[in-house]
Amino acid sequence: MLAKVEYAGVQKYIKVPQNDENFDFFNFTQEVIQKFSLQALLQTEGELRLHDESGTEIDADVFDELLKSGVRNFKVGYHQQQATEESESSVLPDPSASPASTTDTSASPASSRSDSTIILASTKNRKRGLRELDRDEARQKVETVLRSNPKGEEIFKEYDKTKSLSDAARRQMVNILVAEMTDSYGRVPPTSVRASYAQGIVTLFPYLQDPFSKNGYEHYYDVEANTGYLAWRLKTVQRNSCHDSQKRSRPQFQDD
Repeated sequence: MLAKVEYAGVQKYIKVPQNDENFDFFNFTQEVIQKFSLQALLQTEGELRLHDESGTEIDADVFDELLKSGVRNFKVGYHQQQATEESESSVLPDPSASPASTTDTSASPASSRSDSTIILASTKNRKRGLRELDRDEARQKVETVLRSNPKGEEIFKEYDKTKSLSDAARRQMVNILVAEMTDSYGRVPPTSVRASYAQGIVTLFPYLQDPFSKNGYEHYYDVEANTGYLAWRLKTVQRNSCHDSQKRSRPQFQDD
């Protein structure tokens, strides 16, 4: 199926990928990004959003239903995020800038507010540092797992060449990571582990990020909905594991 997409006054027809019998929202957004060459702009313009002709924003959970109901025309725009943390830290006073900072101003309300602001900004900076550390650790984990698998090198080569992954390469990557995940954490890995692997994927391969989602990795694992490529593969592994266990536990009868 073809859909008409408009960006910055330019309209193009884009093929809508299908996953089984459903139209794939995440792969469609990647097609839009590639068709309009928006990869570089995602870093500067903000999050990409998909709307219908009335301007209503379209989320992944309604995309398939809308297409099947006859909606074929879409518009693409950006959603700017306010850099609140940077703004707050940029207006903080420098305690060493004035000799007055060495005097006792504990009774001053203005001084108390400044001290509170400094503490708040410091806390936010620490949290931001922890988030960056988590991303680096997640990226390193995913890279180590893929590099240690012979088929993983093929994934890196394809991504380096095309800045994307084919469905076959993506499935191969997910299979490798889920196998490692279940070996390390058992048949039902913690939610935090699944999210970490998903974050590691899009940190290692930034062009695989979903600009329409909150964190950019929900199409690999959505914590709230327990969906995504990693979740679906885990469910398959768990289902096959249960089936194998039932077969092994089934009593065997021999004819006399």
